[in-house]
This record gives sequence, structure tokens and C-alpha cells, in this order.
Amino acid sequence: MILYHMSESLEEGKELIPDYKKNASLVEPFVKALNTSVEMFQILMLNAEYFGSVLAKYELSGMPTHEIKWGTEGIFEYIRRKEFPDQIGRVKCNYFYPDLKRCSELYYEDWGEASEEERAKIRLYEVEAAGRTAVYDMRLFDEAFDILYEGTAAADIARCMELARKYFRGEKGNDPVMEILSDGAATVKQELDKTILEEIRNK
Repeated sequence: MILYHMSESLEEGKELIPDYKKNASLVEPFVKALNTSVEMFQILMLNAEYFGSVLAKYELSGMPTHEIKWGTEGIFEYIRRKEFPDQIGRVKCNYFYPDLKRCSELYYEDWGEASEEERAKIRLYEVEAAGRTAVYDMRLFDEAFDILYEGTAAADIARCMELARKYFRGEKGNDPVMEILSDGAATVKQELDKTILEEIRNK
């Protein structure tokens, strides 16, 4: 299956292995916390926020709002394991888009305001995906992220869990953006010139 992928670290002819960035280890503690209780999850979120603040103070931080990202992923993975065990999880998968039009929309949404230096790091690839695939609405995940960003009360976490259920049921929210998840390796067929994304945008 020919699909499209945007990345900073791939090369033509290379394989794209699920979880090639090794992010699963950042998500697993949040899943374990939820297996214990919502209260344990809340404590872990607070600890992660503090640790992130310490890193930021000494200019050692990575992704901003990292605890929100991995906490949200933890909620989705917890719900998947408990209620949708046969579905492809977000933690150990590859992410793709079905066409260049979608790539163009997301490229300018995510990096349109970035510096030229930052935008130059993002590369566009045509890949051949193997393994199972599933199509989900990424906006449902984004909505859960926004909820967790605003608060981690039990009611907030419950709302995120309901969004995770909708996600894995294949439901769509308002203004859906569908992403393709694959649990198999993918081979990079060719790198594409990103100017094609601007041409698509200007049509």
C-alpha cells in the first residue's frame, strides 16, 4: 500500500519500524498508573510536570507540554488494551496519510509558522506500508490533549477516556482529520520535493 509520511529522520531506501523513536517507554508509566487508579495517574502527571519544569530551567527540556502528550497517549493506550485489544495502538505503530493533499494541509498547520530552519528539517516521503492498517480521526486525540492541558480532574480524565473510545470505534468528531496507523514496517520508496505541498495548497 502506497502512503505518505513526514519525518525528520528517515532516508530513502530505509525501513520505517513501528515506534522507531522509542516513545513507548514514555507512555507505559501512565498506563500503569491508570491500572492502579485515576488518583495515581493524577500524581504521575504532577510529577512529570515538575520534572519538565526542572529540565526547562536548566535548558535541558525536550518537547514542550511533554507530560500532556504522553499522558494523553497513556489514556488512549489504557482504553485500547482494556476495551479494544484487537485494534492497532498508537504507541507502537507508524503514522501515514493517504494522499498529498492531506500532507499539505497538516504540514502548513503544524509548521506553517515555524522558521525556515525548522521547516527545512521536515521531509516528505512516499512509502510502501506493510502489516495491518486502521484509520482514525486524529482530531479526537487532539481534543483529548486539549482537555488534559486544561486540567486533570477525574471528570477531565473521564472525558479523555470517552474520546479514546470514539477514536478506537472509528468514529469522527467535528472537522475530522483521518490518519492511517500501521503495525508493520514500511519501506521508503522515494523522498518527494516539498514544493509540491505548496503547489497543492495554492490550487
